[in-house]
Amino acid sequence: MVPKIVQLPADPSLISLAYHHEHPVQVYEFEDTLEEWTVTARIDADVLAEGAAAYSDMDDEALDAVHDVTVGRMSFARVRMFGPDHPFEAMDSYTGDVARIGEVVLDVGAGGWEPAFEAALAHPVGDLLVMDRVILEPEWRGHGLGPVLAGAAIRRLSQGCVAVACEPGSADGRELSEDQHRDAAVKLGRVWERIGFVPF
Repeated sequence: MVPKIVQLPADPSLISLAYHHEHPVQVYEFEDTLEEWTVTARIDADVLAEGAAAYSDMDDEALDAVHDVTVGRMSFARVRMFGPDHPFEAMDSYTGDVARIGEVVLDVGAGGWEPAFEAALAHPVGDLLVMDRVILEPEWRGHGLGPVLAGAAIRRLSQGCVAVACEPGSADGRELSEDQHRDAAVKLGRVWERIGFVPF
């Protein structure tokens, strides 16, 4: 049987990533220990219009109607291990998923690395980057883009980090049974292994 060829909404080589870190001017809890980063993946309307003009006879009105294409979004938390606050408390204040990762990789009582995790690190001095969510729009799923985009974002955000951690699981808001969640975690674990994650 010949596999069905699925058409992507646009050329994935045109995708760009935009990095957003926002914080209030007023001092807030854990500001020096945990940074929140949002990364959006999209194709700019100008780039699409330029390509359409080069390869078709679209008129100016049609080209003006071209809009940005949203591909997906990712969220990351950068935890400063040697900041003024307890790193686990900062992680616990962010999301339950990030707190669960903290419970695994940190010595919650002492505030440092969990000993077995520290032993697995080549150089255990630096920050921790947590990949919290990677969510693609439905029409972009199933083509292997998630790991590519996440890998590009990690490369940009992980400078000065000794490890990048994630907990594989469905993050798109669908209600899953316990078995479905377990199956999704196993499948996503294999996906993330392609860009260097190893089970711990």
